[in-house]
Amino acid sequence: MTITTAKENITAARDALQKAYGATRPNSAALYERALAVLPGGNSRTQLYFPPFPFYVSSAVGCRITDVDGHTYLDLVSNYTSLVHGHPTPDLLATISAQAAAGTAYGAPAPVEVELAEELSRRMPSLERVRFANSGTEAVIYACRAARLFTGRTDLIRAEGGYDGGHDGMQVGLKTFSDDVASLPEAGVPDWVAEHTHLMPFNDIEASVAVIERVGPRSAAVVIEPVQGYAGHLPAAPGYLDAVREAATGAGCLLIFDEVLTFRLHVGGAQAIYGVTPDLTALGKLIGGGFPVGAFGGRADVMAAFDPRHPAVPFHGGTFNANPMSLAAGLEYMRQLTPEAVTRINAFGDELRDHINAQAVQLGVAVVASGIGSLLRLHGGSTVPDSARDALTRDQSLPELLYYLLLEEGVFMGTKRGVMCMSTAMGEADVAEIRSAFTKSLTRLATVLEGDS
Repeated sequence: MTITTAKENITAARDALQKAYGATRPNSAALYERALAVLPGGNSRTQLYFPPFPFYVSSAVGCRITDVDGHTYLDLVSNYTSLVHGHPTPDLLATISAQAAAGTAYGAPAPVEVELAEELSRRMPSLERVRFANSGTEAVIYACRAARLFTGRTDLIRAEGGYDGGHDGMQVGLKTFSDDVASLPEAGVPDWVAEHTHLMPFNDIEASVAVIERVGPRSAAVVIEPVQGYAGHLPAAPGYLDAVREAATGAGCLLIFDEVLTFRLHVGGAQAIYGVTPDLTALGKLIGGGFPVGAFGGRADVMAAFDPRHPAVPFHGGTFNANPMSLAAGLEYMRQLTPEAVTRINAFGDELRDHINAQAVQLGVAVVASGIGSLLRLHGGSTVPDSARDALTRDQSLPELLYYLLLEEGVFMGTKRGVMCMSTAMGEADVAEIRSAFTKSLTRLATVLEGDS
């Protein structure tokens, strides 16, 4: 059936759901009021806010989290994909405890730095040399710096709508678009940064190659996610990354893959799935086992710029770079992330995505799930977006309503963006519970859209 999405019905339903949510979480409401007195907007991660206030977590085990008001949810957020194994397993807890007992930070190298670097290089052969940082944002910053040092060039090329960290160069063309694909900076980013940052449209081979051919000779690198996370976990189309790789080589600039999100899709990352080898790769999230971490690496000749045995080496410091707590937890995470585990959670994700889309069609609700493997995201509309512009300019009113409906069913997904991911902590029964919650929530949403209460 076809349902007319009456704006007034959506607004009334949203107001009612938010009121019911707030009324049943007094402890979170009180914490939020305290937070507003000391934190701008009440928190330190913009995406975690949703009205009337976010719930506060008191504990987490496996694939479930419990808030300070006693509500427990199946966790489809997993700290925005970083907790690929869910909340700490007994083996991870033992690892963390042992490392804490041995020391949390040294100001000197520890064996685990070598061990995790070796493991990452084994899984991802393009990482001939690796260095650690404190976040995915830092990893991209230093990968770009390595490219500039190696090429002697200043400019960067990036895929429009991709999130490659919070630093200035990667905050150009993130969600502010123009008709001519100009480099538009986000608020607080200087115009001069945009003048040296060039955008190419993700998945448009002809246009992307043209951009690289035009500005590549003055650019140090092309920075791209093989699967665009912020835009909705949109996978690269067949042949797209190959074309970008060839064009970058032809222009004499390096290719940087941002695999902060996509490393969970294959034991060798998305570059193994697509069969395309970048010059440099940025990593983060899951390689820290639930602790802050970043890593960048790639060709030995490019990474040689950071060799401290050379007198002209640029400074790459950081009090918590290669922090042993993060690396010990990350190494245990890698041990648990077997090919079989990756295959299982990818299958869970494919199954859930198919279920959501089939239910939405059956009920006539204009919501669609995109993604690949264990990564999913909800969009307004009936077709999967074909570009970042398409994804980021859609009306997200219905996914926003689903957020509150799913909370009532005991399932937690990413707020307005509808971000979801599967974890190895989930079993068949958990996935069945999630599917059931979506069926109930989509059915209730269909009723809302028809104007019935």
